[in-house]
Amino acid sequence: MTKPDYSSIIPYKVISIIELIINNKKLTFYDSIKYLYKSQMYNYLCNEETKLWHLSPLKLFDLLEQEKLTSIFQFPDFI
Repeated sequence: MTKPDYSSIIPYKVISIIELIINNKKLTFYDSIKYLYKSQMYNYLCNEETKLWHLSPLKLFDLLEQEKLTSIFQFPDFI
């Protein structure tokens, strides 16, 4: 049995996070993409070793918002 490819999960996580950004921040789709892609959280999400991709989109959105408020990305204690 082969190991699942985590990268196939990332697009689904990204779409869900962008939906949350649009609904909560009232940004356009394009601006929501920029908002996410310019974050440290997104870079960590794309790195399999960080295991952020295990988290729910809502938790990832919360981490993103915290990063935007403080300009520092902080990993949750439970990873």
